Amino acid sequence: MTRQAAAATLASVLALAGMILLWPASATIAADLTEAEERGKYIDDTGRSRSRRVINADLGNGKPPTPGHILPCINCHGADGHGAEDYVGIAPLNINWYALASTGQHVHAVRSHAPFDELSLARAIILGKDPDGNDMEKAMPRYDMAKGDVEDLIAYLKVMDSQSDPAISGTELHIGTVVPTDGKHKGLGEAIRNTIEAVFNDVNENGGINNRELKLTVGGWSDDGNPQIWAARDLVNKEPVAALVSPYVPNYDAEVEALATEKRLPVDGPYTVLQPVGDEDEENRFTFYLLAGLEQQVRALVEAATARVTPADTSLAIVYPRVRFFDELAAAAAGQAEALGFASVTEEVFELNEFKAESSVVSLGEKSPGVVLFLGNSAELSQFARRAVQTDWEPLLLSPGLLAERNVFELPDSFSRRVLLAYASLPTDYSPEGAADFEQLHEKYGFDYSYSIAQVNAYIAARVLVEGLERAGRNFTREELVKALETLENFHPGLAPALSYGEGRRIGSEGVHIVPVDLTEDRFTEPVRWIVPRDPD
Repeated sequence: MTRQAAAATLASVLALAGMILLWPASATIAADLTEAEERGKYIDDTGRSRSRRVINADLGNGKPPTPGHILPCINCHGADGHGAEDYVGIAPLNINWYALASTGQHVHAVRSHAPFDELSLARAIILGKDPDGNDMEKAMPRYDMAKGDVEDLIAYLKVMDSQSDPAISGTELHIGTVVPTDGKHKGLGEAIRNTIEAVFNDVNENGGINNRELKLTVGGWSDDGNPQIWAARDLVNKEPVAALVSPYVPNYDAEVEALATEKRLPVDGPYTVLQPVGDEDEENRFTFYLLAGLEQQVRALVEAATARVTPADTSLAIVYPRVRFFDELAAAAAGQAEALGFASVTEEVFELNEFKAESSVVSLGEKSPGVVLFLGNSAELSQFARRAVQTDWEPLLLSPGLLAERNVFELPDSFSRRVLLAYASLPTDYSPEGAADFEQLHEKYGFDYSYSIAQVNAYIAARVLVEGLERAGRNFTREELVKALETLENFHPGLAPALSYGEGRRIGSEGVHIVPVDLTEDRFTEPVRWIVPRDPD
């Protein structure tokens, strides 16, 4: 194939630019392939055209072109398009459309280029040029193909990824979750599972997602001493699941996030407030958290304190157990305080389950900080406050509601309205429609409210997933689900604040309710502030 002939072929392809650019979205499994996609798959697999048109492959080595069936795409790129791992001496590109057209600069060993579109991909197939005009790798043949065959091949590459995903069929979408199925947490696991299945059943009764039925597969763990992350790994390695929804894998949240990245598996709404601490991780594309975790809550509490104390009292003490996660929370709070201009930050660390209120108060009493962020449990907070009162020291007390709420009304009355609790969500966030639907699910499927917090998380996660699946459309792949979830903006799932994601944003609601406590009347009081903590950087 001469360069002149290749250019002529390319020109004929470019003449159909409008047709290529308007190529329709299509179905995603072999049984659902359009005629064009099926023809493209045949080209990819065999190097031949269904029309019997000749396809030749030119390696640019000065030798005559080779028949296309000697060098079909599948040889180097594999059946899934990700690149055949055992193809010696070559590192083939991932030719799935999500990889070719993904935004941002594409960087390779010796070149970089902009994302592909249909026209630049046609140019790569025929002339071996990337979108920036660079020569492709020498091992990449230049194919002499008719314009119709180029169109068919591109159409197939757009749906190739889903062809190799056993979790997706023409009639079903298989979704997974990971929950306790035995032991003392079995009831919580059943609550999560029942809630997800109730939402899925209602969706299926109304036609499913683009005529596909949602199927839930459960990976179970128990209190047998084995790490819960094993159940998650077993599920994604052994079962066909296209996503995880509301998995509960306590103490292994960072590992679940890493597993999702490794498997390129979307994870929607992990049941946790202990999400990995730190800035938004650019490597985490696949795990979508619902609400602000403890990191956002402690930063919001520190920010709220600035409006409740005088400049002279803007000194902060952070009291917390010697546990890695709480070390990280303390660092986040300290960074926020520094960014907000606090005069000083003191840390008081104690061994887990060995809190000594007297020694802690004595240690901090010399400095008498005006604000204390307490990250122990509610009983320890109560001990701390009672001992502080005895020394005539009454700082503003801050704590996440998750840690403090159980015994908060046991604090001395003198701390009334000097205790601020943080919540990622409150019942006031519920929409009337969401609350009614949640209640109807309980009545319809006969489960109670024994684990209401877990049920609410599972309900929100299931609603977010359903919305993402619907937006991904019939042309569904895991990558398309990730992109669809990124389009959610001010989406109200019914039992939470509005959620928004986006490129680089993986926490749906970063806002925090700051709730004062009236200890004289044993109630939460107004005003409740809503704070989206500012970035300390």
